[in-house]
Amino acid sequence: MKRLISWLFVSVMGLALMAFSYYKYQYEPGENPWDNVFMYIGAGDPNCELEGLEYTRRPVRLLPLPGRAQSFTQIAKSFGAHVERSYRLAFQEKVILYSDISVDFTSDMLDWGQLPASGMDEVLAGFSTSSRDQITVDGRVLKVTGQLKKGVSVFANSYLIGESASARELFGPDEEVVQDAYILRLPKEQLEDSEIGEQLKGAFPKPRFTAYMPLIRTPPAAFAIYIGGLALLLVGGCLALFELYCILADRIRNKWLRLPLAEIRKYKHLFIAMNLIYFGTVLLFMLLAYAVPELQSCFLVGVSSQIEEGSGILGIAGEAYMSRNILRAAVTTFAINFPFGSLLCITLPSIIIPGAGVLVVGLRATLWGLILAPSFSELSSMMVPHSVTLLFEGHGYVIAAFFGVLVLVYLFRKSEGPNVGIRYGRALLMNVRGNLLVIIVLVIAAVYEATEVILMMLYAGR
Repeated sequence: MKRLISWLFVSVMGLALMAFSYYKYQYEPGENPWDNVFMYIGAGDPNCELEGLEYTRRPVRLLPLPGRAQSFTQIAKSFGAHVERSYRLAFQEKVILYSDISVDFTSDMLDWGQLPASGMDEVLAGFSTSSRDQITVDGRVLKVTGQLKKGVSVFANSYLIGESASARELFGPDEEVVQDAYILRLPKEQLEDSEIGEQLKGAFPKPRFTAYMPLIRTPPAAFAIYIGGLALLLVGGCLALFELYCILADRIRNKWLRLPLAEIRKYKHLFIAMNLIYFGTVLLFMLLAYAVPELQSCFLVGVSSQIEEGSGILGIAGEAYMSRNILRAAVTTFAINFPFGSLLCITLPSIIIPGAGVLVVGLRATLWGLILAPSFSELSSMMVPHSVTLLFEGHGYVIAAFFGVLVLVYLFRKSEGPNVGIRYGRALLMNVRGNLLVIIVLVIAAVYEATEVILMMLYAGR
């Protein structure tokens, strides 16, 4: 029991470290006039008027895609043409003609510098732009006079230039790189209205328009602290669960649960090693995702597109979560995670080819690391509560893979039966019993995930 409490303490400290990293380095409290502002980019007029919605139309010039980002466009394109466009917009810096800079922006919105002077070749840089000195657009040098704070996130990788005759020359109608930016401001309560969402889709249809949300990078120090905390949470959590299983193995009378718990204790080194390898792989690929944000962005845009379009498994899950019904979301999550994610993809392959399910588990750990890495501020805030889902759901898959590997162990361990046929039969039965434990863990994961995700959606006004 002492070891269980000790490992629980380690996991709680890890979660606290993650929260500290986010709230210390990235969280910006207080009201922000640029909250709930977003942008559509495309060509031409919207399909219909947006009744009751405020928006501003601005000419935008898309700057060339950086070289490293360009090399990942084929991966984004493999998810679909619209995903490729969303990916490009995420990394293309932009120059936006903003005629009333001095009206909409004040000096307290700046990290440094001052607003551009009227009629001059000067621009105001967003928080995530690459240049702090000057940029060259179509052979013209534009001086950067100041930088917006992170809270003005809709312009994070954009440069704003004031109205002038010379500035207008950069936004000629015959230029392919010149499009329209529709900047919309919605009250928080309207973001929860499904009718508003449908109205926006109708007004700005794909592929002519693309919703644009900037990606703001997590600072290196904050990311290092965050990953350290996540490692403590995952290691402490899975070892605490192992200690719990050892305790329950002596106390539970029902053999359908007692026997798989006893096997976990019997092959404890294998079980612990598989947990550490799984979560170690997740953390390793999170480091890779942070080092190569373009790669992570490809997957993020692809996942978001599938959820938004309601296609595939993610689309089904997305509809359940958008209903804001915790029970429906939990049932849907479990229905995806256990029959498909565990039984079909891990247990069944391991029975056919002993232990083969570990390959699927390894691929899943890789994708989790690439998609869920807290490389961007929005993901950092989400992953503080969602890391507990990561722990339970990942641990459930590891349990399924562990019993799949036991098929291989039983076949070569004569102490498990007098011949190969009997040992294989016992391994199958143990997998059936082991999946009862998988069910329990994945039910806990599904209920927690449905609760925390829907509560976060309601808090964010989505």
